[in-house]
Amino acid sequence: MLLLYMTVSCVLLGSSAGIQYEEVCYGGNFRLPFDYTPPVFNGQLYFTPSDGGSRRIVMDNGKAQDPRFKVSIGSVQFTDLRERDDGAFSVSFDGNRIFDVISLKILDCVDEIRRNYGDAYRHDVPRQAEYLEFTPLRALDQTKVLWNRTDPQTNRRGRGPVKRNMLEIIGLTQADSGYYNFRKKDNTLLSRILLAVEGTYRRYDATVSKRLFIKNPTAADSWTVTLTPEGETEPRRLINAGQLEWSMSKLFARRITLLRDGIEIYPVESIDSGTFEFRDPQGNLAQTVQVEVVYESAPTFVYVGVGVGIVFAVIFCCCCVRKCCCKKSSSKRNESAPQTAAAPAVYYHDENQPTGPSYSGTHASNYSYQPMNPLVSREPATTSLGPPVYNPVNIHVNPPQPEVAAPGGLGAAPSLSLGSDCHSSDPEPKFELKGLAFPSAPPLSSDSAFCDVYTSDKLNFL
Repeated sequence: MLLLYMTVSCVLLGSSAGIQYEEVCYGGNFRLPFDYTPPVFNGQLYFTPSDGGSRRIVMDNGKAQDPRFKVSIGSVQFTDLRERDDGAFSVSFDGNRIFDVISLKILDCVDEIRRNYGDAYRHDVPRQAEYLEFTPLRALDQTKVLWNRTDPQTNRRGRGPVKRNMLEIIGLTQADSGYYNFRKKDNTLLSRILLAVEGTYRRYDATVSKRLFIKNPTAADSWTVTLTPEGETEPRRLINAGQLEWSMSKLFARRITLLRDGIEIYPVESIDSGTFEFRDPQGNLAQTVQVEVVYESAPTFVYVGVGVGIVFAVIFCCCCVRKCCCKKSSSKRNESAPQTAAAPAVYYHDENQPTGPSYSGTHASNYSYQPMNPLVSREPATTSLGPPVYNPVNIHVNPPQPEVAAPGGLGAAPSLSLGSDCHSSDPEPKFELKGLAFPSAPPLSSDSAFCDVYTSDKLNFL
């Protein structure tokens, strides 16, 4: 009674501490904790697979209910673990309440080896190995023995015969992909290998209107070839067991030729881009071919010549533009050069001077000037904006002269026409007063309409 109480207490304490997680490699053995071994534990031990299988009892009252459980005093061992042994252990004392206590995970501790279609595979057989079993990837639930050391008849049925302690498989296909397990006579796993066979891959860059040759995976001529055009997802059967499909003959009308060692397409068209797959009569993928069709490009020297021509054209254009710009700027500078401002014409009126116009052909004039009394005033008689009216009478204004001799023998400035625009950039009108001792009044307006300077000797009465 005391022993049962201690057992229940230990199990309950262990379950309250949480589930124990364990990991074991495929083909290995798992030893249960001491708390679940007789005589400490004499209850019911259950196992529930993780793949959705039903719960089953594996040990009851210290006796094993599964042949792979080895029970002894103080030890319970679960042997030769497989994928189906991945799951959870639970216990029950009264047959009603069940507690999960152990979670067991089976790891695929395997040496993975990859080979291409048609290659060969060789592997040394361990000395302690008694037989070799094979599980294909296509059917993991179908395990068969390929070799048995004590049964030569089994070796004749195997895919890969063992000779002189060496496994050799020639001409691999996807059918040879799977797990190879070497075991002892007591079924203990010695070595585990995963062999994966893949189809070969090739790529061809074809040119429009050129010839394309696609080589077969091997010398066999009975391939079934499918084509998945570029941009599509559904494959089309091009060749069936070495014969061209009639439905595809329109696409490759008189452009495809089946040879013993491959397929020839001539001339190539842009619609030939896509993925070709070669399969043997058993449906194994032997080869995948990617075809990319491009248009023929020009030779390299053509691109070089075009590039050089573009460079020279750019340089020539730059030189022309620069030359034109230089000409335009030079012309603008000549047109915009400042001209010598013409001084306002000075007119002199003398009562002894004839009323007719007097012209001088040169700056050095013989016309003489006799000084008179200074002017009394140069102010206009009215404040109107029109031409100023002078009080002195008998004022004679000489007509505009191209050149007039300046007083004192000085050279006269170029004369301006009375009809010129007074609002132009020429100097404003000036009135020179001779012999005037007091400052003159400013003009009524800066917008005076007179542009010339008038001088009269008759105003010299002061």
